[in-house]
Amino acid sequence: MPKRSDRQYFSDSFGSNPYDGEDPREMYTRLRWGNTPIRGYKFNAPEPMATIGEVAKIRCKTHDLCEFEENYGPYLAVGRDSNLLYIVPKRTNGSPVNVPENNYRAVSKIVGIDYYSDKGGEMVYYYHDHDPPYPTLMQHSSGVCFIMPAITKDGLRSYAVDDAGIIG
Repeated sequence: MPKRSDRQYFSDSFGSNPYDGEDPREMYTRLRWGNTPIRGYKFNAPEPMATIGEVAKIRCKTHDLCEFEENYGPYLAVGRDSNLLYIVPKRTNGSPVNVPENNYRAVSKIVGIDYYSDKGGEMVYYYHDHDPPYPTLMQHSSGVCFIMPAITKDGLRSYAVDDAGIIG
């Protein structure tokens, strides 16, 4: 996946949000490289979201925080308004749990996240190594998490999400 050092190619993603105000179905199609959503779920969340895939592994500096087999991981979603990555557990019927707005606690710095996704019609295992300064995994007691970007020396967020995937 692209690194923040490739900023000249992805500068718009760090300076603005490419999904701001967009319909989540359009976001999904862009994030999944042309795939259209088969179904949508209604759930409570502080902002509209679209999935980029399902979490395979969350990696910290010293260990893997958690690991999931394909089709058993939580959703990896992108917030339309914030451009944050959310980790949203699934109910037994596959629908996402509600996403709380407040009361998250810092769990760990994240050095990487791996995920399964069917981008462009092909199911692939993607991995993303974050660049320092590392973002922080924030967790709610419900199991919902989001990844809070760090702020770099140049005052920009440490990661962003655009059609190419996770950058930074």
